[in-house]
Amino acid sequence: MTGNTVNKTNKTSRKFKLRTVLVVPFVLQIVTAVAIVGYLSFRNGQKAIGDLATQLSQQASSRVSQQLSHYLAVPQQVNGINLQALELGLINSEDVNTMGQFFWKQMKLFNDLSEINFGSSQGTFIGIGREDNGSLYREMIQPGAGNLSNRYALDDQGNPTEILESDEYEFQEDTWYKSAVISGQPIWSPIYQWSARDQRHLISLSYSYPVYDSSNELVGVLAVEFILNQISDFLRSLDISPSSKIFIMERDGMIVASSSLERPYLKVDGEAEGMKVSESQDPLILDTANQLRDYFGTFDQITTSEIMPMKINQKQTFVSVIHWKHDSGLNWVIVVIIPESDFMSHINANTRHTIALCLATLILSIIIGILTARSITRPIIQITNASEEIATGNLDKRVESDNFIEIQEIDTLEHSFNSMAGQLKKTFESLEAKNEELRIAEENYRSIFENALEGIFQSSPSGRYLNVNPALAKIYGYDSPAEMVENITNIGEQVYVDLETRIEFRELLETQGILKDFQYRSYCKDNSIIWTQIDARVVKDKQGNILYYEGTVQDISDRKRREDELKRQLEELKIEIDHNKREKEVANLTNSSLFQEVQQEMAEVNLDEFWG
Repeated sequence: MTGNTVNKTNKTSRKFKLRTVLVVPFVLQIVTAVAIVGYLSFRNGQKAIGDLATQLSQQASSRVSQQLSHYLAVPQQVNGINLQALELGLINSEDVNTMGQFFWKQMKLFNDLSEINFGSSQGTFIGIGREDNGSLYREMIQPGAGNLSNRYALDDQGNPTEILESDEYEFQEDTWYKSAVISGQPIWSPIYQWSARDQRHLISLSYSYPVYDSSNELVGVLAVEFILNQISDFLRSLDISPSSKIFIMERDGMIVASSSLERPYLKVDGEAEGMKVSESQDPLILDTANQLRDYFGTFDQITTSEIMPMKINQKQTFVSVIHWKHDSGLNWVIVVIIPESDFMSHINANTRHTIALCLATLILSIIIGILTARSITRPIIQITNASEEIATGNLDKRVESDNFIEIQEIDTLEHSFNSMAGQLKKTFESLEAKNEELRIAEENYRSIFENALEGIFQSSPSGRYLNVNPALAKIYGYDSPAEMVENITNIGEQVYVDLETRIEFRELLETQGILKDFQYRSYCKDNSIIWTQIDARVVKDKQGNILYYEGTVQDISDRKRREDELKRQLEELKIEIDHNKREKEVANLTNSSLFQEVQQEMAEVNLDEFWG
């Protein structure tokens, strides 16, 4: 029996550290679970990002390539048709009216074109162009007219009706004409301003075809123009991802089109000129171009299509570079930029799989934890139950230990809990007393605030009322304080008649901290003007930063009117006193002996003798 007692005593006094019982197995479980989940999540995320970036880039580049091929095929077809028409005699280079009708019909068929024109070596010119609203016009320089170009409105049959504009136009100096004459063969012109007279500063590209007679003498130049803004509009219409960008550039870095909202040209001396990608104001496009230049050396070195990850503005970004060539001689680069952040919706699907795996791992950890911690959960449950009873209002609840195995940390926790419960009871009792005092004080303050005869306010330094009482709302003609606070968003402009007075008020208040008897004119709700007087002070935090202004306001309009009336009466009294004084002085003068003698002498003077 003695041996059993010793063993029982040893068991009772044996205490284990909670860290030994719980931390080690749970740490091993959690570390294993997190490692597995992190690895799988990383692998899934990387795979999803790569797959999606490749898919979106391929789709976008394919659509852009198709659309470019469509855009650029039409000018070649139209020029080919027009050249055959000249060779077959269907149109005559000297008959501008017939050519105008022919071009008009083509413009009705091909809606993507901006203008079809022909300039002869003899100085005649005929062109059919398209306005922003889709209507067509004729631009023509007739034989013998020099450089005078007339722009006509067209009726439903393509016949000119009225002259819209007349201007000097030296078409032989334009890029579309000069480039074709110099090359001697069909050619795409460099990017240039669509028309020197165009106030919209649109940039365009033309496909020009020099026409020669049987003697190989230049007859003129056929040209088809289209505005590059159409390509930019198409790029913006592509729904790739929320913040993706696409731009097309020439091999020298000149921007052809861009999905950015910035205009792809610069104004130089009032005219539009093509803009290089290094001059772009779009940070995403500019940074991408700089990194591509660093990667390839020059844009001329881009000869293949690649998809590469880059750090753009400190964000992971996928950049797709496509070398695009056209059999007509164009050699461009298409760049598709897709920020990694746009893929989050796709990655969420992988995240759900990860979460499911986490839950499975968590359940396994819980089962192991329950089996491991079963022998020590009882004291923790007791403390938990006691905490819940205290939370429901039973502040007398205490924990009584009757555990077979005593753990050092739990034993300390039980004593600390009981001590805390006793202190908590005292704190709650003290807090209830203070809350009651605070409630009474708040009711008193609210009563004073609501029933005060003077207007009371709190306002922010930015010029909004934070709180006003009914008296202040009444002074300014508002039905309620809430209406006043909601409607007045700028005190300086909506309340103060003189903004300088508001500035003076703030400077004095922030300098002095307290301001008394400051008078100013104020707007009421109905825009009537009253005189008010304000007493205010600045409320600051511990660091000295201004939190708000507070103070009282009085309507002193009646007092001001009485003061003005008193001033007026005093002024009238002063005028009357001055008048009476002058009358008295005149009376004294006329009654003086000297005045009487002078008057007598004047009466005795014979005017006839005086003038005779």
